[in-house]
Amino acid sequence: MRGAYKQANGWLSNRQPAYLYDAGSHLVAVWAPALQPSDATDSRFRDLIANDHQFKIDDPALRNAQHFGQGFLIDRWREIEKDRRKSDRIARETAMNALRRRPLQIAGLALRTYMGYWGIASIQSYAREDLGGGELTDEQVKMLAEKFGFQTVKRLPAQPFSLLQQYFLAAGPYYFIVVVSPLVCAFGTWLSRDRAFAFLLFIHASILMVVVTALSPQACIRYLQPVSVLTLLSIAICVDWLARRARPAAMQPQLQPALLRLSAIISQHVILEVRLST
Repeated sequence: MRGAYKQANGWLSNRQPAYLYDAGSHLVAVWAPALQPSDATDSRFRDLIANDHQFKIDDPALRNAQHFGQGFLIDRWREIEKDRRKSDRIARETAMNALRRRPLQIAGLALRTYMGYWGIASIQSYAREDLGGGELTDEQVKMLAEKFGFQTVKRLPAQPFSLLQQYFLAAGPYYFIVVVSPLVCAFGTWLSRDRAFAFLLFIHASILMVVVTALSPQACIRYLQPVSVLTLLSIAICVDWLARRARPAAMQPQLQPALLRLSAIISQHVILEVRLST
């Protein structure tokens, strides 16, 4: 299955079979403020990092620009090393050296990304950014048509938001619950009758939140969607515990319709999250 995925990805991309092609460039850009010239495994990349003042590599707010911006780290590096596979390999090795030598600094960058989710005024703007916007260049429109067979217009969005997109924007307050999902799952583990299942939710939610924050240059709402499903399951565990504790056994039959309705609401929410993530 994994081999078939890599072959299919390579065939669609007209490149060698692989899971990803810019993983090294992504990592070195996300962790750019933690880089030192000694981390580089290539003398040319070492010299580039040593001249970091030219593209503000120490600024955590510019990590996304370090990857995609013209005149920043990855753009400059690809001008030096034209072979994309080699440049990505060197970037990946450099990023891993930084992780081994300065893990606490990289953990600090992950914490900064996590705190970005707590900006009440900015959470809506993050959601709108995920839905796309702005104006494409003629070259970008042509590339989408040639490589993906996708015909689009230059100005985005070109049509009103769909029902799912409106739901995505309106769910802003709920995202604050998702970002504390490991804590919700921990409560679920404590309260659940099946603690092994709840503990598995806690482990998965914790891993996903670490991945979302440590490997992202900024807060991004769509990255929370897989975590949201685990959060809803943990909330269901807590609701079940509250229902059992609040009513005596004799009242349980009367609670069944209400619990069924609540279960249906949670199920619909899970279905919407899955649809948004695909």
